[in-house]
Amino acid sequence: MGGGQASLEETGAGSSLRRTLFFAAGSDPKRALGLSRLGWIREVVLGPASAPSEAAYFGLLTSSPEDSLEHARKSVDTSPSSRSTFNAVNGRNTTGRSRSAVTHFEFAAGAIWSDRGLIEHAQSMSQTNVNWRETSWPNSPTQAPPTFLLLVATLLQQRARRAVGRYVYSEQEYSLELEAQQPGRKRDRLLPFRGKIRNLRTGKETLFRVWLEEGSDSIVPLRIEFQARSFLRLTFEAVPA
Repeated sequence: MGGGQASLEETGAGSSLRRTLFFAAGSDPKRALGLSRLGWIREVVLGPASAPSEAAYFGLLTSSPEDSLEHARKSVDTSPSSRSTFNAVNGRNTTGRSRSAVTHFEFAAGAIWSDRGLIEHAQSMSQTNVNWRETSWPNSPTQAPPTFLLLVATLLQQRARRAVGRYVYSEQEYSLELEAQQPGRKRDRLLPFRGKIRNLRTGKETLFRVWLEEGSDSIVPLRIEFQARSFLRLTFEAVPA
């Protein structure tokens, strides 16, 4: 059990357009057998929708070493530690280039995705004594390489049967594919999309599904399913504000 939040905010227009995309989710240790896992990402994209000039992002993730169902069971059965390890990434994509840094730190194990203290600590750790890496992207000569949430939003806005694109995150390039599926029960009024992410360097694939509200222009999903591990599928359902 747990919770999360997804949002998209836009201000300005044309070259002054500013888009802030946000997604965060995590378990509640008190309701998930003591298991504390979370993910948090915010992107700020500047410039025209067709060719952004800059995309800055900050992401935070609980370090999860479990690679099998048996390993995950042992993590649940083991007496919980008072501290957890987190990984944070701070990045900025500009025309034809990207720059990012990854940091690792410890924080209170009971922290949840909305803990401002955790986010502020992660951001402060990402500003000092970090190893910045830079990459040039010749295939993006006139705009900033897309970031993850930006590309998801762009492809969902197309409402196409199949849409594909690439994005850059932490100096690695990924392909992203979205495929529209047939709606389920008519009374659901939800449009399902199947997604696949592929790391173009390692070949690793991650699967997910999202459901949008039928007849709405909003691209904020009402339901998300994410295959975090081969043995772990996470499901998020929107609730009335």
